[in-house]
Amino acid sequence: MWLLAFKKIFVKREFMMWSQLIIWPLYSLAFSIIMFGSYHGLYMTPADVTQGEVFRIIYIHVPMAALSMALYLGMCFFVLLERGWHLKMADQYALACAIVGSTITLLTIITGSIWAKPTWGTWWIWDARLTSEVILLVLFVSYWVIRAGIQPDVMAKEVSSYIALLGAINIPFIHYSVQWWYTLHQGPTILQFAKPKMPWIMLYPLICTGIGCILLCIGLVIHTAIVLVCRKSADSNEIKLSPKAK
Repeated sequence: MWLLAFKKIFVKREFMMWSQLIIWPLYSLAFSIIMFGSYHGLYMTPADVTQGEVFRIIYIHVPMAALSMALYLGMCFFVLLERGWHLKMADQYALACAIVGSTITLLTIITGSIWAKPTWGTWWIWDARLTSEVILLVLFVSYWVIRAGIQPDVMAKEVSSYIALLGAINIPFIHYSVQWWYTLHQGPTILQFAKPKMPWIMLYPLICTGIGCILLCIGLVIHTAIVLVCRKSADSNEIKLSPKAK
């Protein structure tokens, strides 16, 4: 049963049917959870003892940073499905993950710089965590530019897949950079086996915004995939109707 449902995700006709039904309810749920978490994080949570009011950017920056890595892993997963099983929709999902992921990674870098200025005294420093995040942005952009810009399509898929899979080695460097090297970036406070360092009154708004951002990113990936499928179908129809094609 679950295998049948899994396969339906990668059938274009089935995808266009269920995606149209869930996209707007998914957006509504995501924005509602984000607004709830943001309200409690920005107005109900007390200021941090060390960083003061500036710490509140954590409710945007941390979910973005986590999702930038998750979207890259998702892109690699869909690339493997396309390369291994030749699922056409997997290619569209991978490209959608790259487009959304590049935007999320850029927002991660921007919000991190805003946070760094009052805490570190500078907008940017070539810190291990920051540098590896910039590399992630370059990998995202490289994938979708090559995938969308190179002809023929077969070569574009092959070259972009190499970039995606080889670039996956960067993910452990992003996550463990604060532990492997001396860095100004603070260590993990949530994603650790021990008890989180944040008090619950600060933690639960972050969990809420994190869940909301996850749902929002899922909606954006699905929405982007819809646009890509429609655009590809339109291009195919133009080729069939053009005089040269005849």
